[in-house]
Amino acid sequence: MRKWTLALFICCMMAFPSLASAETQVVISFDGMRHDFLEGLMKKGDMPHFKKVAEKGMYAENIQTIYPSLTSASHAAIATGAPPSETGMVSNEIHMPDKKLLNRDDAFFSPLDAEPIWSKAREDGKTTATVLFPGSNPKYGNQADYAVYYGKTWTESALVPLEFKGKKAKFPLFKNRNVYIRATDSNTFYYSFDPAMKDAVKAGLNEWGSLSYQTKSGDLVGFSFKLKSSKPDLSDARLYRTAVTSANIAGPSGFKKDINEKFGFFPMQDDDTALAKQWITRKEYEEISERFAQWTTDVSLYIKEKYKPDLLFFYYPQVDHESHKYLLVDPRQPGFSEERAEQYMGYIRWSYRLVDDMLGQVLPQLKAKDRLFLVSDHGMEPVHSKLSPNEELEKAGLLVLDEDGKVNLKKSKAFAVASGSIAHVYINLRGREKGGIVDEDEYDTLRRDILKIFERAEVEKKHFPRQDYVYYGFASWWHNLVHQGDIADAVDSVREAISLASEEKVRPYDDVLMTGSGRTPEVNHENAGDILLVAKRGYYMAQGDGNEVMEPDDLGNHGGDPSRPELFPILVAAGNGIPAGVIDSPISTMDIAPTLYELIGVEQPDFVEGKPIRELVGEKIP
Repeated sequence: MRKWTLALFICCMMAFPSLASAETQVVISFDGMRHDFLEGLMKKGDMPHFKKVAEKGMYAENIQTIYPSLTSASHAAIATGAPPSETGMVSNEIHMPDKKLLNRDDAFFSPLDAEPIWSKAREDGKTTATVLFPGSNPKYGNQADYAVYYGKTWTESALVPLEFKGKKAKFPLFKNRNVYIRATDSNTFYYSFDPAMKDAVKAGLNEWGSLSYQTKSGDLVGFSFKLKSSKPDLSDARLYRTAVTSANIAGPSGFKKDINEKFGFFPMQDDDTALAKQWITRKEYEEISERFAQWTTDVSLYIKEKYKPDLLFFYYPQVDHESHKYLLVDPRQPGFSEERAEQYMGYIRWSYRLVDDMLGQVLPQLKAKDRLFLVSDHGMEPVHSKLSPNEELEKAGLLVLDEDGKVNLKKSKAFAVASGSIAHVYINLRGREKGGIVDEDEYDTLRRDILKIFERAEVEKKHFPRQDYVYYGFASWWHNLVHQGDIADAVDSVREAISLASEEKVRPYDDVLMTGSGRTPEVNHENAGDILLVAKRGYYMAQGDGNEVMEPDDLGNHGGDPSRPELFPILVAAGNGIPAGVIDSPISTMDIAPTLYELIGVEQPDFVEGKPIRELVGEKIP
């Protein structure tokens, strides 16, 4: 009997060779990770796990993201091998046809128009999984077998004053749900949703705790908290709690329950508001982000081990988030000083080290036949001013505000939707926009008028001492010449510095383009505006109606010309069959999906424009 069982097993292995050579293609995205920053930190020894992968595998030396260099667009390109003209991800804020002019949909909660590889591979019999990867929201179809995505934020974070009566206190979480607190002494507390303290959790003074509950639909909703007080009688007690959050989990029966029971509720990603209001310290802010990163790592590795997907995609946002907030490297930026610049760069380095620590937990869990792809969607460049394209439209009489300062749709002919360094201008065209007022015979003339408005737009130059222009120009020249080997860009950077030092006003747009023309093939999609605005280096777009160039909320941004070195992303690949070396041929983020299609033996869709990376697929490409 044992001989027959062994023979049957061998026959099955021969009939289904994939069972005998199981492997997982693991794709991890580190949002906003700059190519040059990663190189520098690896050389300094700050990224030991990235360095280990780079030394054992292949490191892309000449990779660019797509245009526009935005998170939604590039992640869609990574997942599909296609540009925004196919995926519909023309911006992080999407305005779709047949909606009111002011409508904007969050691209991270919108469907892809092109099928991602995890969905196509699933149709081909592969097992696939996604954790938080932009574009993988299972709510919109094209999902993986096992999918975990950002869910609902039930209420934002808060600092709650507490009034203890004896040793008891409570505060409302929602209208119909209170949190009850009992103190056993001035340092030990119990928390529960039940006034009788059923299933209470314990947390000491100034210690993190968490509470969660399950909804009728099976979602696990929860938050973390910390009670703070400096007086023994707790008369100044205050409780900080994170936002109340949940995940969108989809898969076979029992999968959601499995994840919820194993890892608890989906934690808050970060809390800039609480940090700015001094509800929490920088250390506590980092602990919140670390908790989120650890949850992502734990869930992803558990799915890999238990469900054994052929494809696994997951995502870390921390580098992008810190770089947006703290990329203070240009003397023209508000609040610049060498001391503050060094402090802020420390925050960015912290985010790089955090994701390197997470990678350090991933590496021991990889099997001999697994392959690992470390990617980013784009880099990040410093910004000193933001532009308000809707103010330009208002000055031209094309955007009309009512007495309350709100856009009057019955009188407005155009509206701009901004994201990062780009903005789409939409004409309120009758028949396309809901309630549109511009007739077809007026359209072409109006579009040309809008084009001229932004081509001629000028703003006051950011002033700082002449020696800083010299420093800025030299630093850019050195970076382009030495690190990128690009003489033309090095010369251009010097010319830019000279121009900045001499001009009083500047034209802040790199490009003002009519979409649908030969110059805009990447964004020729029905979601695109009638005019595409692309800011020059140092500027980004504001979504609002202010009447001046305002100080930026962010210090780093992206979205513009992907050939700028600061916007270069990363790609490091290692594992089964991938040799050590460099990928020196020019590649794009669109080339990642075709490479994966080739490696897993699934036929790619016709819309794919990227090409398999030859250094990674080896002899599989003739």
